[in-house]
Amino acid sequence: MSVYELLLIMHIIGTVLGVGSATFAEIHYTRFSSDDIITDDERKTLATTYTVMRTGLFLLVISGFGFLLYFRLTEYTDILTSPVFWAKMTVVGVLVCNALLLQARLMPFLIGTAVSLTSWYAALTLGVLREINASYFEILVYYAVVTVLVALGLRWIRARTHAPKKV
Repeated sequence: MSVYELLLIMHIIGTVLGVGSATFAEIHYTRFSSDDIITDDERKTLATTYTVMRTGLFLLVISGFGFLLYFRLTEYTDILTSPVFWAKMTVVGVLVCNALLLQARLMPFLIGTAVSLTSWYAALTLGVLREINASYFEILVYYAVVTVLVALGLRWIRARTHAPKKV
């Protein structure tokens, strides 16, 4: 197995863990908080989900740095001029900053979860769609718009699940 293949596997596993756990974190949180009470078991489930997400982020960042080093050493520097590459780096940077701010409780939870969910899916999409006919700025504008839409969608879903129960 080559170094490139090892980095690719690590990168894919990190992305899968991150996207999957971000999705389940939203599903679990929405379901668990519908009665405005999060039990100890529910809290443990969320903690496990966030641990998986952090593991995915760690693998993504480490393998990403590995790719940068690999591309530099093999003199494959064309990727460094790609707006998609830099947009993905920006999204991953947002993921890291968001995780740190959420952990330090400096980011409102409901905003942070929308940023996290959108960022994981954006990183996945940008990783798969390497050739997008858009500038770095255009990609980030799309990302910002989708983040706002996801935040509004999550707010709507949470409001519907917290609706007063009919007796």
